[in-house]
Amino acid sequence: MIFFAGFYFLKGANIFSGENEYYVYYDDVQGLQASSPVLIKGMSVGRVASISLHENGKVQVVLAVDKGTKVPKGTVAKLSSTDLLGSKAISLELTRSKELVQDEETLPAEVQGGIIDAISSEITPLLQDMRHAIGTLDTVLAGVNGVLDPTARENLRQSIANLDATMANFNQISNRLNAESGQMANVIRNANSITTNLANNNERITRIIDNAAKTTDQLSQAPIEQTMKDLQSTINQLQTVANKLNSNEGSLGLLVNDKALYNNLNSSLTTLNSLMADIEAHPTRYINLTIFGRKKQ
Repeated sequence: MIFFAGFYFLKGANIFSGENEYYVYYDDVQGLQASSPVLIKGMSVGRVASISLHENGKVQVVLAVDKGTKVPKGTVAKLSSTDLLGSKAISLELTRSKELVQDEETLPAEVQGGIIDAISSEITPLLQDMRHAIGTLDTVLAGVNGVLDPTARENLRQSIANLDATMANFNQISNRLNAESGQMANVIRNANSITTNLANNNERITRIIDNAAKTTDQLSQAPIEQTMKDLQSTINQLQTVANKLNSNEGSLGLLVNDKALYNNLNSSLTTLNSLMADIEAHPTRYINLTIFGRKKQ
């Protein structure tokens, strides 16, 4: 009797309180063993009593649950893994129904993937993508090896050398820019000063622009065509006067064109200058003033 009680105690059976048996049917029990625990929220409430193939082609699992555990209607018997090694157990997900499942009734079955299954499901697509990427890379490398003949390799080497020289030139330009950063800062400060002055003189600039606009409006409204006609008439009159001066008509024309008249005028002016000089030197010859009855000389 002691051996019998100990044997069933080690199997998880409670021979003193009794058990209720429930039937669950799975397509695949994934290595579930008899005497595997039956859990509710991680607490053991029974065991797997037996596992057998049913006539409907599914695997029949008999759950032995303590009679003190109330199993409501709709409770799902979920096959799940308990550790990373893949040990299986049956986890009962209870519902809020007040109606209880009777002894030897059937519970709905569900299979929950374990940690290894979840990792495998995540890694499998990655492995497939990696295989595809490796295949693509192999194809690309084969194409590159086919394209890079000795001539192409030499051209690539020269391009890299030229790129190195270009980077060296860029480095020199950068050093020069760093050396002239002070001048650039002065230019920026001057630009800021100019913009500040423009901002401070905004009203004055606005007035100047307004005056320019008014001036252009006045010019657009001015009788420019009439003014041009008057100017043309004046030019014609001046042309007429110039023509008369070039001819022998009138006094000015004769004065300009008659050389004898010019010589006579020049001689007369010379004589007049001599007379004025003699008057200044000997005024008494020409002017005789008698003061207080002096005698005439």
